[in-house]
Formats: sequence, C-alpha cells, structure tokens
Amino acid sequence: MTTYAFSYRPAACFRVGGEDAGSYLQGQFSNDLRQATGNAVYGLFLNGKGKVVADAQVLKLTEQAYLVTSYFSPAAVVRRRLEEFIVADDVVLEDLTPMTRGLAVWGAECGRMLRQRFQVVPSTGQFVQSDDLVVCPGRRTKGENFEIIGPDHLIGPVREQLLKAGCVEAEANQAECLRLTQGIPAIPQDIGPGDLPNEGNLDQEAISYTKGCYLGQEVMARLKTMGQVRRRLQRVRGSGERPPRPAALFQATRRVGELRSSARDGANWIGLAMISLGALRRDEGLALTADGAPNVLLAETS
Repeated sequence: MTTYAFSYRPAACFRVGGEDAGSYLQGQFSNDLRQATGNAVYGLFLNGKGKVVADAQVLKLTEQAYLVTSYFSPAAVVRRRLEEFIVADDVVLEDLTPMTRGLAVWGAECGRMLRQRFQVVPSTGQFVQSDDLVVCPGRRTKGENFEIIGPDHLIGPVREQLLKAGCVEAEANQAECLRLTQGIPAIPQDIGPGDLPNEGNLDQEAISYTKGCYLGQEVMARLKTMGQVRRRLQRVRGSGERPPRPAALFQATRRVGELRSSARDGANWIGLAMISLGALRRDEGLALTADGAPNVLLAETS
C-alpha cells in the first residue's frame, strides 16, 4: 500500500519559553498541559465566550520551553492570542514560522519508514527530537500519520530520503481530501470565532473538563452539563465543480447550513459544512441555491 509525504509550511510555529511558560500556557489552552517533557497535546485557544480563536499542538521541550504549532491558524492570530494576557509573567515568545517547514507522512508503511530514518517513532501524545527536527503524531487522518517539523534546510533532505525509500509525494489537494474524508476540521476555516468546539466535534480530543481555569472554561463546563449543541460540522459530497466557499446550503427555501471547506475528489468534491440540526431533514439532499436541485449529499462525520 502507498505511503505519502506532503511538504507544507505550518501557518504558525512559536517557541514559548521562560520560567512562567508552563503555567501561562496552561491558563490559556483548552487542554491539560501538565504533562512530562516529550509530550504533545492538541487543543484550542478560546475567547471568553468559548468560541474558537485558534488551534495548536503544544510540545513540551523542557520544563521551561514549549513548541506551539498549527497547520492552519495564522501566526498573527496565535501571536496576538498568546501575547494578549501576558502582564508580569516571565514568558518569551519566539516566532519561528518564517523559517519552519513541515512534512506530513501517512500510509501503511509510514511508521516503518520513519523508524528507519529516526530509529524511533513517537507514541500517541508524544514526540521525539532529532537534532533540530521534531516528529509527532499528525492530525491528517485518524489512521497512523506523523508530522516532521523543523528548519527548511533539514526538512528538505528528509523529504528526499523518504521519497527514495518509496514514499509518493502528495499534492495539497490529496492532503485536504484526506482530512475532509475523515471529518477533521481546519481552524479557523471550518471552526472559527463564531463557533463552539463542540460544534466541530472537538470536545472529546481538544477540551479538558478537569484541568481547572482557562479562558472559555466556564462555557465549556456549561455545555458539558447542558448537553447537545444546535449545529454540527458534517461531511458533504457534491458533483461537478466545487462551489466558492463559504456557500449557503438549502433545503427548499430554508437555509440549513454553510459549506466551509472542500476539495476535489475525482470528478466530484467532498467538503465540511456547518449544519443547523433543528432545521435539517436528514433524508433529503441539500442544494446550493434556494429551491435548487438537492445535489449535495450529507454524510455522518466519521
């Protein structure tokens, strides 16, 4: 079976250091960072209303140094969010985004190939370091996949080695189609400042309900107590050319959702849409115009 390598630039990559780095990030991040050195934790930065500002994977490099990376959340947004509440804290931010590249690897042989190159691959929730490179589990698919993050001049040779070992170079649309097929949201494109984490099915993996105070924590606690949200991100499929995004979705004349992202999938397209659950008739298709042909199909998020 094929193993793929996809070269990309992370939208954000910061080193957060200082004596108060750990406690500061813990008070800003939606997931629990009280982990051992070598751990990688995915989570969110929320605003006071519990809406999603950005996401990140936080890697604990040392007791006083963390790497904060994001596939899609812009560096300017992450920086602003990180700087916003620093008052007297001993926290230093270093923006590594301009000189950082990522290499995503997925497929049946990805673990074996990385083990040949790095001698070890990280377990779930951990990362490994090799020189100035870090290797951590990825979020491109729910199957085995990894991210290699580091400076341009080190990522290039690793890419060449993996291609020589049998990896196939993937295009951006392949990586996007993989993500969408798995129903994994991009932040802030699919879930952003107008949305709650639970609406993007992120409450189980990105939210800690036991860690104590962080910005947005009270809203998350109320949602856990109250139960279901009224909207949810769903996978959809359509035929022909991809519509511009965002695109309204209708059933008859009623607007029931919005297409947030999409990718080509052969002659058709696949996407993620925010759907109003109360207005939805699940046994009917969706249309891109009011009273239009219901040629967009809804699928459960896997």
